[in-house]
Amino acid sequence: MGLRLQLTSLLPLLAAGTAAAGLQADPAVEAGPFVHEFGLTLGPGTRTEAAGPLLWTETTPSLSGWGLNPFVSFRREADVERTQIEFLYPLVTYDRYGTQYRLQLLQLLSWSGGTGTDDSDTRRFTLFPFYFRQDSSDPAKRYQALIPIYGTLQNRLFRDEIRFVAMPVWVQTRKRDVVTDNWLFPFFHIRHGAAHGWQLWPLYGQESRVPFTRTSAITDLPEVVPGHEKRFVLWPFGLSERTGLGSENPTTNRAVLPLFALRRSPLLDNTTVLWPFFTHTVNRENAYDEWGAPWPFVGWANGEGKHARRFWPLYGKASNTNVSSGFVLWPAYSHKALVTENLERNQTRGFFYVWSDVSEKNRQTGEEYRRRSLWPLAYHWKDREGRERFQMLAFAETAFPHNEAIARSWSPVWSLYRSEKNPKAGAASQSLLWNLWRRDVKPGETRTSFLFGVVKTEKTKDGRTWRWFWRKGGKESAPAQS
Repeated sequence: MGLRLQLTSLLPLLAAGTAAAGLQADPAVEAGPFVHEFGLTLGPGTRTEAAGPLLWTETTPSLSGWGLNPFVSFRREADVERTQIEFLYPLVTYDRYGTQYRLQLLQLLSWSGGTGTDDSDTRRFTLFPFYFRQDSSDPAKRYQALIPIYGTLQNRLFRDEIRFVAMPVWVQTRKRDVVTDNWLFPFFHIRHGAAHGWQLWPLYGQESRVPFTRTSAITDLPEVVPGHEKRFVLWPFGLSERTGLGSENPTTNRAVLPLFALRRSPLLDNTTVLWPFFTHTVNRENAYDEWGAPWPFVGWANGEGKHARRFWPLYGKASNTNVSSGFVLWPAYSHKALVTENLERNQTRGFFYVWSDVSEKNRQTGEEYRRRSLWPLAYHWKDREGRERFQMLAFAETAFPHNEAIARSWSPVWSLYRSEKNPKAGAASQSLLWNLWRRDVKPGETRTSFLFGVVKTEKTKDGRTWRWFWRKGGKESAPAQS
């Protein structure tokens, strides 16, 4: 809070100093990287930047924020009661939404909590991966764990509950209605509940579950949970499985690796010889045959559901009714496309994220979203409302295009040039070297500032005015209307 007070008090002082130099007649302070106040281009609101890319404040009808980049940023949305704070993101982050909050240090040390949907008050503390603690007004939700000595975990590591003593000597896990007791995990376990079995890994293991019916948590209707029978001998070399029992697609898998692997079901058959190199798949559900010889280097598929040719890494192409993909000299060039009744999506990449072009088009309305980047030189996006943003130098935006924290704390630091357009509002702006040169366009008005405001021009319907060394130099009137 002290830093915020210092920042918010510093910007008016900088503005006052600039006004004393002769800019007090302007509606906004325009002194380049020293201090610059301007209206937002992509939406309503104002922003003030000072000391180059370091200090900033921003206010819109729905939120307010300030920052000292890249060290700290603060953002508050009053309408939805959300507050976000980052310190040297992603080193430390704090996020509060209503009663829910989370404070973390590199995902290793974290505090979180709030009121849940059942009105229980829950608080968590984690020192990953050694200590986990949860306190709650509901006694059934309280737990703590000191790994590897003793403890209990809930809803962690894809399990509903984990209990252990001297891990890995004894570990018990529960996932819905299946309980597994492990001794010297992962070598020996006994499974009971909805499934029964045991294993002495990697020598031998078996497990079975009979099909049963339960109520769906989503639809509140009865649903069949398929059964299975599984065995292995000298894992992973000998495998025998029957899955989907009681469903419309029971499946049998047999494997003696690396000699062969077989899969048989009403919808799909797969045969592999000298696994994984020579494969043949008959997909009756999607109506195609596919061969790999040797997989994954050479492959081809024919049928209504898939047509493909692959000579990896030189060339590959695959397509079906809605999806197509291809590559040339992988990973130098790759392309994926999706076409449905309402959506058309294309993604093109070169050397993973070095060059990227992503577009999404609503085929009913014609609205289009597009994102292009050439790492680390340039980044450009255009949303479905036609608003655009382009910047020179973008070190992380390509890999994390929707990360708001990077956009707040880091993008202003390394973006040497910024350009924004808002066609619906008739607004545009460009900034070079953190407002050393800046141009703002609004309906009926164009303002330009250069070199800390030494040179400034303003063009309105009444004509053009300019300034040189903060002195008003003249006015060029607009031509009279006949």
